[in-house]
Amino acid sequence: MPSYRLITFDAYSGLADFKTTLMPVIKRILSLPDDAAEPFLATWRAKQLDAAALSNALGHGRTSFHDCTALALDYAAFKQGVTVSVAQRSDLIDAWYPLKPWPEADEILTQLRERGYELAILSNGDRAMLEGIASQVSTKIDHIFSTEDVGLYKPAPEVYDLPLDGLGLKRNEYLHVAGGANDVIGTKSAGISCYWNNRIGDRVLYPQYTADFEGPDLRGLLEVC
Repeated sequence: MPSYRLITFDAYSGLADFKTTLMPVIKRILSLPDDAAEPFLATWRAKQLDAAALSNALGHGRTSFHDCTALALDYAAFKQGVTVSVAQRSDLIDAWYPLKPWPEADEILTQLRERGYELAILSNGDRAMLEGIASQVSTKIDHIFSTEDVGLYKPAPEVYDLPLDGLGLKRNEYLHVAGGANDVIGTKSAGISCYWNNRIGDRVLYPQYTADFEGPDLRGLLEVC
């Protein structure tokens, strides 16, 4: 079994369940039914990721993830024909900070801690956003690695070097838990071991960058760590 020292988690799908957290918030604040709230959130999330990718590509410095979230919200409101007031906009963006973890997350983190692993978040969010997510789990998160620290978003390889530079680890000494296919690709292209919390049965676009381990939830981590 590999001798990892650190296990890092992507925040937005690897550790947290943004859909379960945000759906009731969207429905309450915007008075939307399920069949309208779901495409609203899907568009919001897709454009949030697009904004981050454009931030990388344009090369004018990192647009904060808070601002990527705000830009994507404005786009989703326009596409879905929904009017969002200034106060509603602020409340919706703020809802990304205390995202709830997956149901099994606390149990798995506790067991990983008992097995001697250090735990970290390695994610696209701004540090304040990631600290909000870390506060939602009962097990201590030892380190938070934000893309703020390198000025680029995943899948830029500099992001996956953060634990190496910050903790002096070797590439084979940490395992990253990805939540999305592009995060898997970024992890593997950087030479880091990867567990894919693949809850939607997705696949990677580039088959040469497949995860080392994969499961439908976080419980599979206990079989490889």
